[in-house]
Amino acid sequence: MSSPVRKEKYPVVDCDIHPMVADVRRLLPFMSESWRRHFEVRGMRVYARARDRYNHPNITYRADAVSPAGGPAGSDIEFMLATHIEPFGIASALLLPQQPYGVTAWGDPDSAHAFYAASNDYFFEQWVPFDDRMSLAVTVSPHDPKAAAAEIRRFAGQPGVVGIQLLLLDTMLGSYTLDPIYEAAVENDLPVVVHQSGSEGCYYGSQGVAGGVPRSYGERHVVLTQVGAANVVDVIVNGTLEKFPGLKFVMVEWGFSWLSHLLPRMDLLWQRDPKAAPRAKKLPSEYVREAFTFSTQPLDETESPAELTALFETPGLESMLLFSSDYPHYDTDDPGFVMARIPDSMRSKVCYENALATFGDKVMRFRDPAAATA
Repeated sequence: MSSPVRKEKYPVVDCDIHPMVADVRRLLPFMSESWRRHFEVRGMRVYARARDRYNHPNITYRADAVSPAGGPAGSDIEFMLATHIEPFGIASALLLPQQPYGVTAWGDPDSAHAFYAASNDYFFEQWVPFDDRMSLAVTVSPHDPKAAAAEIRRFAGQPGVVGIQLLLLDTMLGSYTLDPIYEAAVENDLPVVVHQSGSEGCYYGSQGVAGGVPRSYGERHVVLTQVGAANVVDVIVNGTLEKFPGLKFVMVEWGFSWLSHLLPRMDLLWQRDPKAAPRAKKLPSEYVREAFTFSTQPLDETESPAELTALFETPGLESMLLFSSDYPHYDTDDPGFVMARIPDSMRSKVCYENALATFGDKVMRFRDPAAATA
């Protein structure tokens, strides 16, 4: 873990922390009796990546994130507070539960929804009240948008619930089938957080990358940003943001440097042929700047100061970038490492201002003025 480099003192909103359930059987008490019996008999497969297809070159989680008490990294809230939240001045931690990611590979919509709902109840009852720096994006089922909309409304207005975690199947984000989710999101002023699940590029029921199935984990990791970029375009072209004014998307762990060529390319093609995207009523880049935010992790590695500067020159990026650590994964970024690379003029926005604009004041429940900052 690198040492923080602090230039200004700003509160930090970490928009990508992955809590884990130490043992998924702990979710059983949060299910109906029939679903408990179902999962007790059939078990719960909660890893997203096909282990027989892509062997990870490293352990997925950082070794120092594993609590002495045992369990997977990210499953001990007190250990997380002591080793990540406190040392790096995290004033607000957006929880994106990890085990639901593996459920995207399930074929049964009903059992998938039952698992998502139990996971939401577990983290809402066990983690959110434990410390007011914890905020939750409730996970909703991409298998059944109507059930997902009901789940959004079940948690809407609850303290500590600040967003909706929508995982991808083979349906693009601009698809009409997702309209019930977007309607509930706008109705309750909750942004839609889209994080890769690990299944993309692995399963035929998940979104693929250009050219076919990658041959290795390394190849998949390099080209995965294509999925994020394609979904941004799909939302714009299909008029989703015209249909749902006020809808917000938070694209986590898809990168952002590709915006520098994607935005002008979309604008140019739309200006030359508006009928190719008739539902778009203004420049595509305007929709992106109004409705999308992107996370800092993974921050592209550069070889020169000039290349680093170029990463942040996309017009409007200063209002679209959110800090994220990706804790407790092996490539976790601490705020000091990231902020030392962010232009001075953007630092307060990336630390917390953009998060406030995206999630609202409810994302900053922690009001201690003595809190550590970056």
